[in-house]
Amino acid sequence: MTTTTNTQVNANQFIPPGLESALISPAGLGLLACGAVIVVAKYIDAKGGIAKLATARWGGAAEKTAARKLACKQINKRKHNRVSLYVGTPKNTTSVVVNGVRKTRIPEDPATLYLPDAQRGIFVCGGPGCGKSFSMIVRFVD
Repeated sequence: MTTTTNTQVNANQFIPPGLESALISPAGLGLLACGAVIVVAKYIDAKGGIAKLATARWGGAAEKTAARKLACKQINKRKHNRVSLYVGTPKNTTSVVVNGVRKTRIPEDPATLYLPDAQRGIFVCGGPGCGKSFSMIVRFVD
């Protein structure tokens, strides 16, 4: 016959010595409060809908036409803090000097890629040495 011994487990066996007094101190209570705030924030964040910063999709002909029209409108108006860029040279571009100011009229050309609202930001991705600066950024500045 085997005998079993009845042992009780005390909660103090799992808490390292000194931890209880450290958690009751003001710094320990502040740490517990910060942990509670993080838990509540995570719960609120998980309870919401889709947590995305942005979405992306491929642009078709309609989006390219809308971008072309908006870019040409921004370029011809020449407003402050509105930047539109294009890749390639549009056909039938005319330039006139009026009262010492050069004005360039850029027509809508379907073969040219227009980038309206470039002041918001442009992302160029590629490996080192593949020509990101030369092919995109230098061309934009020109």
